[in-house]
Amino acid sequence: MPRHISELSGELLFLMSKAPGGSTPAARERLRREIMHVDGVSYEEAGVKIVQMAQYGKADTMLLKTPYYVGMATARIAGIVSIPLVFSLTLASKFNEHNVMAEPPEEGMTDTMLEVGMWTWGWMEPPLGTISFFLLCMQFATEQRLNLGLKPFTERLKSRKADQLVKAYPQYDRYIVRDYAKAICFDESDADGLENEPLWLKNSRAALPHPPEAKQSQ
Repeated sequence: MPRHISELSGELLFLMSKAPGGSTPAARERLRREIMHVDGVSYEEAGVKIVQMAQYGKADTMLLKTPYYVGMATARIAGIVSIPLVFSLTLASKFNEHNVMAEPPEEGMTDTMLEVGMWTWGWMEPPLGTISFFLLCMQFATEQRLNLGLKPFTERLKSRKADQLVKAYPQYDRYIVRDYAKAICFDESDADGLENEPLWLKNSRAALPHPPEAKQSQ
């Protein structure tokens, strides 16, 4: 029974790297074997080369992640804030005073959270309903893009990263390099050293020459 990724066959590694979602360990191992074959180096030396390749364009990684961080933060904040805006009398009253200016509820009509929600729903329903419908339409549009075979935004970013790495290291098989580049597009861990490697390899980042920098778009 294989106990390490290095013990798997090339056919199995190929299937793992091509499976939906891919497999970073499989893509890394395929690239390592390609480097060993082309450069005639040892397993450990190929690992050093992988770290160098993973460092290529690392400065762009955070920029690529920015839209996802912004979207994640916006969704969390909006979701959390929407609850007290609907069910908290204190916050809803302040919001109404400065933004809505609707008639305040009659005395005794906001004794419970549900009664507060009945009052606030008059102005909260339009934005919440519109946002929900907008997201539903965007999801439907995305599904149609996939049906037409068009790449979504994330896949386009991965392809861009893959094209850059292939151009920087043309001596290796382009499809193997592309699979690896897509697998690590948003993952910087390989650039800091590989897991399950000798200690000197984990610390190899400092000893490596600077990788070629990605050309900035004009």
